[in-house]
Amino acid sequence: MTLKLYYSPGACSLAPHIVLHEAGASYEGCPVPIREGAHLRPDYLAINRKGRVPALAVDGTIVTENVAILNYLGRRFPDSGVLPIDDLMLFARCNELLSFYAASVHVAFGQYWRMERFAGDEGLHPAIKEAGRRAILDYYDEIEALAATGVWFVGERFTVADTYPLVFYRWGGLIGVDMSAYPHWSAHTERMLRRPAVARTLAAEGLEAAAFRPRG
Repeated sequence: MTLKLYYSPGACSLAPHIVLHEAGASYEGCPVPIREGAHLRPDYLAINRKGRVPALAVDGTIVTENVAILNYLGRRFPDSGVLPIDDLMLFARCNELLSFYAASVHVAFGQYWRMERFAGDEGLHPAIKEAGRRAILDYYDEIEALAATGVWFVGERFTVADTYPLVFYRWGGLIGVDMSAYPHWSAHTERMLRRPAVARTLAAEGLEAAAFRPRG
């Protein structure tokens, strides 16, 4: 089996990138820098016509969307324990959170950063952006409440549900949110940064741990 992960440094593709390292999987990392517009180039659109990351190639077959990729990796590498397939309720809980991250929190960032996806009329863009920011802050309160319930987001061990919040934590800093206002989430982020797989992933993507800490 050959695996290729198409990712953009610091994008939501960070989540499956971490899981690949947690699983100790052999894979090829293929950078698709969004800032350079690489996600819209013909060679990448031939891989994922949606022009989004991540994309995972499995022996040449392409899987897209984080929820699908994270579930695939969790089932492909069951010994890693990143997906609680041994407990149906925890499995459902993981997917509940992954769906919340992808369909709600991530979409709110789309409103904030990609207003043109929601309306062609540029006059509407400021209102869309502001609505996105309000939604982000509401969702961040929800993530903080979830982080307060335990060491990890699902059960008593690290799972795929712990990866996406690390992405959002950094993104919050990028849009000027005071992340120190979320102490439980901040503590979870520090636990994540101490994991060797996370450190390897940040190094592979050229990211500094300081980017995942509140800005003083």
